[in-house]
Amino acid sequence: MPLDYHSLLTAFTLSGCGLAAAFLVSWLVSKKERFLMAWTIGVSLMAFGVLIYDGYVRTMSPLLGTAGYTVLLVGLAFVFGAGREFRTRVLPWSSMAIMAVASSTVMAVPMLAGYNGAAILVLNVAATAILLITAWDYWLGRAEARLAITLLTALYILTGLSFVPCAVLLLLDGRWILPEIPSNWAEDLNIGVCLTSLAGIGALSLALNQARLARGHKRDAETDALTGLLNRRALLDRITGDVEGPAALVIFDIDHFKRINDVHGHLAGDEVLRAFGEILTLSSRSQGLAARLGGEEFAMLVTGTSLVSAAILAENVRTRLAKRHFTGSAGAFGCTVSAGVARTEDVVIDFDALLQDADTALYAAKRSGRDQVAVSSDQEEFLAQMRSPQDGQRGPIDLIRLKTG
Repeated sequence: MPLDYHSLLTAFTLSGCGLAAAFLVSWLVSKKERFLMAWTIGVSLMAFGVLIYDGYVRTMSPLLGTAGYTVLLVGLAFVFGAGREFRTRVLPWSSMAIMAVASSTVMAVPMLAGYNGAAILVLNVAATAILLITAWDYWLGRAEARLAITLLTALYILTGLSFVPCAVLLLLDGRWILPEIPSNWAEDLNIGVCLTSLAGIGALSLALNQARLARGHKRDAETDALTGLLNRRALLDRITGDVEGPAALVIFDIDHFKRINDVHGHLAGDEVLRAFGEILTLSSRSQGLAARLGGEEFAMLVTGTSLVSAAILAENVRTRLAKRHFTGSAGAFGCTVSAGVARTEDVVIDFDALLQDADTALYAAKRSGRDQVAVSSDQEEFLAQMRSPQDGQRGPIDLIRLKTG
């Protein structure tokens, strides 16, 4: 074999080791991104497999050939697993095992029997298949970062296809027992493409991980840890940055929450908060934004809706919580919530003013006995809206427990 081919193999081994070290460090920084460890193992095995393969090139020992190709195929299976875990967060152990065992077995049988040409052909076909499957897996997850994942998919496809000319030339040659490793332009092209694409795939994979970490930190900073809802700052940021009026704001306050904590314990109180967060999430999924403002106070912002529709939505939330049953240290108990609703016609939402109006209505609901919805509106105007065919939401007023603030 030409000296430059050995140099390329050595360069691939060193690059693989360096990339594996980079992935390992990234995993140590963020251990919850477990695909980094799968990538570390995969690239390390590939580098080790190429190192063994270089020994096979020099000695043509069937045992070295079998060992080198097996380690390389197992490494490719881990690379496939890393891609699947990046998309699904689950490492596909069974698929990886089938992929590695099946390809290694089909390769090892002819290699140990002396038909190294057939074994090399199997290696090229298996490597092509694994890399193309990996490319398809990344492509399925392209919605997370379209440009980066499209480029990553293209690199996996390019790398997989670089094995095809090697397989084709072996088939055209027709010899299944080779005195030495094939030396032709296809082999040089293959190792060159693998060496080049390895750096690109590694860089893109690390960049995708950093982008995911950044999004995770941003999400953590915007999210209430107990309920999974937005926090107050995040809601305000959304309103000032992305949301336009007209809009309605509903403020909820869980009734006698301190008593729940005192009588039934803080764990029971936390369960009430989580349950109410789930109710708000379901209620606002297609209609608006839900947030925990702090303590037992929550908010829901609904755009493009009438005051009546927002009040009915708030009433539905109140009813859902009233139907829930909880268990605490003092036994089973129920829970209710009061709500205040306000609306603005302005395109640019003044959150402080809207919040003040909704708070005023909330206090009216509390003063009137709690467990009800109050609206910040002139009573006659609101009742007229209730009876008018607005938004298709004109249910009978006597079926809704509403008071005007």
